[in-house]
Amino acid sequence: MRGFRYGAAVCLWVWAAAWAQDAPPGELERAVEEFRTRTRELGIRPDSPPRAARQRSTLRDWHGRIYENLRNDALDAVPHEIRQRGGDKSLLRRNQFGFNVAGPLRVPGLPSRSTFFSVSYEGLRQRTSRTYLRTIPTVPERTGDFSQVVDQAGNLLPIYDPDATRENPSYDPERPISSDNLQYQRDPFPGNVIPASRLDPVARRALEHYPHPNTNVGPFFRNNLFINAPETNTANGMIGKLEQSIRDRHRVSLDLAFSNGFLGAARWFPTPANPGAADRRSSSRRAGLEHVFTATSRTVNTLNFEVSSDTTENGSEEDRLDYEALLGLAGIGGESFPVFNLDGYLGMGRSYPVSRSARTTWWFSEALSTRRGGHNLRFSTSYAHYQVNAYWPAYPSGRLSFSPGLTSLPGIVNTGHGFASFLLGLADYGERSVVPAPSYFRRGILAAAVRDRYEVRKGLVVSAGFNLERSGPRIEKYDRQSTVDLSVVNPETGRRGALVAAGRGGYGRGFQPTQWLLEPNVSVAWNPRGDAGSVVRLSFARSYSAISIYTSQWGTQGFSAYPTYISPNVQLEPAVVLSQGLPPLGGPLPNLDPGAADNTSADLVDMSRRVPTYQSASLSLERRLPGEVIVTVGASYAGGKNLLVGNSAANPNAIHPDALRFRDLLNDEEFNRSLRPYPQYKGFDVGGLWPGGRYHRNAGWLRVDKRASAGLTVSASWEISHQMDDYSGPYGKQDFFRRENEWSRTAGSRPQYMQLSYVYELPFGGSGPLMRFEDWRRHLVEGWSILGTASRSSGAPLYLRPQFNNTGGVIQGLRVNPVPGVDPRVKDQGPELWFNPAAFDQPPDFTLGTLSRTLSYIMNPGYQNYDISLSKRIPLAADRTLEFTASGFNFINHANWNNPDNVIGPASAPNVNAGKIIGSYGGRVVQLGLRLSF
Repeated sequence: MRGFRYGAAVCLWVWAAAWAQDAPPGELERAVEEFRTRTRELGIRPDSPPRAARQRSTLRDWHGRIYENLRNDALDAVPHEIRQRGGDKSLLRRNQFGFNVAGPLRVPGLPSRSTFFSVSYEGLRQRTSRTYLRTIPTVPERTGDFSQVVDQAGNLLPIYDPDATRENPSYDPERPISSDNLQYQRDPFPGNVIPASRLDPVARRALEHYPHPNTNVGPFFRNNLFINAPETNTANGMIGKLEQSIRDRHRVSLDLAFSNGFLGAARWFPTPANPGAADRRSSSRRAGLEHVFTATSRTVNTLNFEVSSDTTENGSEEDRLDYEALLGLAGIGGESFPVFNLDGYLGMGRSYPVSRSARTTWWFSEALSTRRGGHNLRFSTSYAHYQVNAYWPAYPSGRLSFSPGLTSLPGIVNTGHGFASFLLGLADYGERSVVPAPSYFRRGILAAAVRDRYEVRKGLVVSAGFNLERSGPRIEKYDRQSTVDLSVVNPETGRRGALVAAGRGGYGRGFQPTQWLLEPNVSVAWNPRGDAGSVVRLSFARSYSAISIYTSQWGTQGFSAYPTYISPNVQLEPAVVLSQGLPPLGGPLPNLDPGAADNTSADLVDMSRRVPTYQSASLSLERRLPGEVIVTVGASYAGGKNLLVGNSAANPNAIHPDALRFRDLLNDEEFNRSLRPYPQYKGFDVGGLWPGGRYHRNAGWLRVDKRASAGLTVSASWEISHQMDDYSGPYGKQDFFRRENEWSRTAGSRPQYMQLSYVYELPFGGSGPLMRFEDWRRHLVEGWSILGTASRSSGAPLYLRPQFNNTGGVIQGLRVNPVPGVDPRVKDQGPELWFNPAAFDQPPDFTLGTLSRTLSYIMNPGYQNYDISLSKRIPLAADRTLEFTASGFNFINHANWNNPDNVIGPASAPNVNAGKIIGSYGGRVVQLGLRLSF
């Protein structure tokens, strides 16, 4: 070993001599000193410390921590939503634990303390309750007995026999259909009971997997299923970094990270018909390499390379059974429970029951930063390559919808029932997903940026720059993607709109053009009159958002098949009868005929050059006040156009609202088709990627920060905002042709938000003014601190929807009408009445609602939350401490109200629950933590 050390010393000397030959003047002495240091550490100089001391010195420079955070429902308050349903227990078992350690490494042959490392690990073990309140059929309804079923006004809801349908000889086509002028007559089931012999056998088998009611929140038997199911979450993750300095100018670092997780989703039903989320297994891997070259004290070059991969797999064992045999539903072909959508009730089965995806990103960047006079310049370029491999069938065993139409009195609302239609096996719509292979999507983005931070003079700094981005389209590795080209005439139908495939018929590998996007930005920081205690900041930026790829197989029709089953008339004839099964697939795949997507909701890719575009500007004034207080006041604007929206906000095949004059003729599918721009399609699926939304947001804010003094740090902020758009909300647009009619307050936006956070080191012991003990009591009183946050926000805008949408499928997001002269506000808002439902009315059949999509003068209930932590820091040695923390989340156990019932019924059958709030949510959660730092 001694010979090895002397050999190493010789190598070091040769290295130092060779290095000194090329070293700048004056560097030779440093090389000699480096040699002395290295040989001293090797233990071969007279003044070398003992070996054990050298090892202790290295270990002493390592620092890190070990921690554990614990939550247990034994410490918590029972959540309000559980207590309100008669429960006295809420499951919460959570352990969050980990460690990190960092410090120098001694690597033979490398300079002392030139190698550094850090390693972090975190694990999570959690089991917690998830709660939901839903409506399912009552026990009598499951047998076909609707004798006690009432509408939302409490009146008996009649169920009609579809087999008794017949034309009314007295019908007057010159008059609107009404109870006095029926086009078709139907007899109600005697006693409002469907005979057992009429119940569909598939429906009866499916009900064996459907739960019974377990509560009766109401009104009228609604909200009768309370779900309190456990969810399991297990995760492990680790991050490591190794950094090596080479001479004085080069630094190389390697980053590695991985994580694995399992989410055992809460079971809404303990059966295969569970409509809740599927279990999910996930993993991620990341590796990064960085080289920093300090050319001079003014110029630094940074080179980065990173690759990351995230994989997800959804599915449970219950999703791999033979449901065709189990239910007797022929033609579904999948190994998952079919999805049954039951109008007004919680359905059965889940979408995307079994799926897999892997997303890999390769990223490279080069950045040069330099200072020239008053200019700080940065030049950068980057390239990102994205890969998404996805197997993502939405409805492998089919999706069937059941609405009241087939058990109603045709043309008359508030008759019939979706569950009654299900019991008879009569679906008004159906579809399947036949996906034989995964998709392998690819996309690349090349970008370059220039930025200059210029100090014009002392107290005035201007920053300006731009990004230039080349954004390529999404392609598929084997060109297995498609869309409908709305400009091409389908030779099979003679109509515009035909299925086209990538890489065929003159189409490129991607349907969207390659985009060159220029994004400018500028900002100014100014100290008025040279006062460093005041700063005015002004900024402006324009940016674009590339249309992304994600874990979906949207845009692969023809390579995949989506057979669709459409009713000729949703009030007269079913699309599918359960006992007869689903029709077989039309032919083998791939099928790239121009008409292969006809009679479906076809995937539609926007092939224009429109991209999401954003602009933002802000102005703020910051002032430092006595007592280490900083006050900032500011205002900002943000806006966007061509924002990506989904099917609820974009419908290129919409029928113009003027067609409502045709009234009940719109229920006839053939007539309805004749009014669509592209009649061969039921609709279009834009995949959430249609650039058709607009928004703007104005905001002002006030922020007060008190920097640490006397042990106290405080930060408080208040923001008021006004945000508008033409696309948000859960029910979609009413008018796709007049965008200005959709412009309203953004659903979900909260106009006011306040937050307070603080840290206070209690003034006991040590250098504090109180309890300055010198004996054992000092260890009890010193080292305590309190941390807390408090937040409050106003409610989001109220949005209302009518109970019935009798528009023949023309209008998607029908609104309500205001009642003239009736104030919609109530004097004392509360759970019993949050708004006045008498101020609103259901629109008449085949008419538009006139009220705004969201209301700015009535807000839903606000939100508030208060958290606090008490910590105790215990010094163990000069470089070791133990810290205990007790945290209370929502520590005052405040209950936040749910939103009120927003369904508005007609004057003949008003929703008696409209404007009322059912329940609240929230509850105190306690966490105990222990951390050892060394």
